[in-house]
Amino acid sequence: MAVVYLNGRYVQAERAKVSAFDRGFSYGDGLFETMRAYAGFVFALDRHVARLWEGAVQIGISFENDVGKWQQVMSELLRRNRLTDADASLRLTVTRGADVLGSLLPPAVPISPTLLLVARPLDTGIATRQQIGMSAITVHWGSPFNPLQIKSLDYLYNMLAMVQAQREGAHEALFVDRNGYMIEGATSNLFSCSKGVLTTPPLSAGLLPGITRDIMIDLAKQEGLTVSEAPVHLDNILTADEAFLTGSLKEIMPLIALDDRQIGIGSAGPVTQHLQGCYRAAVEKERTRDTRTSALRAPVRGVNS
Repeated sequence: MAVVYLNGRYVQAERAKVSAFDRGFSYGDGLFETMRAYAGFVFALDRHVARLWEGAVQIGISFENDVGKWQQVMSELLRRNRLTDADASLRLTVTRGADVLGSLLPPAVPISPTLLLVARPLDTGIATRQQIGMSAITVHWGSPFNPLQIKSLDYLYNMLAMVQAQREGAHEALFVDRNGYMIEGATSNLFSCSKGVLTTPPLSAGLLPGITRDIMIDLAKQEGLTVSEAPVHLDNILTADEAFLTGSLKEIMPLIALDDRQIGIGSAGPVTQHLQGCYRAAVEKERTRDTRTSALRAPVRGVNS
């Protein structure tokens, strides 16, 4: 029976209740982060908490930027869901909270935010797709405004793009602007590789600054690869030697086809495979460091069960 963490308490999932007046439900007024746990260790947790806090500051939601607290809360939630020895996904959602007045504008007086943390077993299909690659379709970016570069709860456009991808037998949808330049995936960031040079669309394209994207840029540079944050045209992807997607759950995912057209050799290329190994090594390095220091952490205070 699943357990979730809701507003300071660990509760059975079917008993977890959020107010009907919660602004996250009414207006998508909130943020979220999705993280991956490796046998109980949450990778890049500090980056995820920092991005959530920065987004909360931008839209005026109170969120506690305490990595140590969230690390312990997540460890306890994984334990209660018997996920400490398996790969798992964690989603932390924060909304502005319940506002009974129901105005579209945020309330003048701050209200208590809603905090929800959910842990689930990792999709077992991810490991298989990491080996054989995945396909994607292009979806033209049709929003009439420039989206905030924060991970808000307003994911309707992304969800509809994924529905279209599934309908066409693909695993991901990649957004393309009106001039044919790539932006990002519905659930990922994009990299192409040609002649040993990695290229990924710049933040100025309007994409979400992905945490795994940033880690991959650092790792690639450490490996002596040239990394360019520059506009990537659809034609550049289709003629690339290889391409891959990045995300917290999918890690480094080979992209082998786009709009039914093969990319590169149609399987994970040598650079992609090498970086997959580098990423896993980075995870193991951080997990080892975390194990050495875990005994020094104090228990979470004031958390009810």
